[in-house]
Amino acid sequence: MLPSVARSSSSVSVVRHFNAQLMTISPLADLPDAIETLAQWFYDEWHAFDGRRMEKIATQLSENLNRDFTPITFVAHRNRLPLGSVSLDRFDFPAFDYLSPWLGSLYVHPSFRGQGIGRSLVRHLQHFAVSHGTGPIYLWTPGSTRLYERCGWVAFTSATYGAQRVKVMKFSNE
Repeated sequence: MLPSVARSSSSVSVVRHFNAQLMTISPLADLPDAIETLAQWFYDEWHAFDGRRMEKIATQLSENLNRDFTPITFVAHRNRLPLGSVSLDRFDFPAFDYLSPWLGSLYVHPSFRGQGIGRSLVRHLQHFAVSHGTGPIYLWTPGSTRLYERCGWVAFTSATYGAQRVKVMKFSNE
C-alpha cells in the first residue's frame, strides 16, 4: 500500500509517525538549505564508488528543485532536520539509458535507520510516479534488494556499473 499524499499549492508531502515522532516527506524544493547536508552525506557514502566531488553532487541536487515533475528529490525530515532522501531521475545508468525514470540516491542517515524511513521514502516516490502517470520505474543497487522487494520491486537483470556488479530492478504499478 502506498502512503497517502497531501497536496498543497506549493508541494507534495506526506506526514508519518515514527517512534512517536513526526516525520514529513517534502520535495527538496521546500528545503533547499538541505542541499549542503545531502551533498555531504552522498559524498561520504558513494564517493569511493562514483568519484563525484561534493560540488558536482550539490549541482545535481540543485537541478532537482522541482515540486511536480522529474527530476525531483524528496527529503524525509523532522522539523526541517533532514533524515534521508530519495530522487526520481530521468537517467541513472548509462548502459540502460533507454529506460526511464530511475529511483536514485536513496539514503537515510545512519542515526535514523531501522525506523522505516527508507521504506517510506521509496513508497512516497512510487506514489508520486504513479500519480503522475509515470512508470515503470527502475533502480540499480550493489547492495541488498530486500527493502525494494518489500515495496514491490522485481530484479530483472544484473550488470556491471564501474567495476561493481549491481542488480537492476523494476517497479510496475500493474
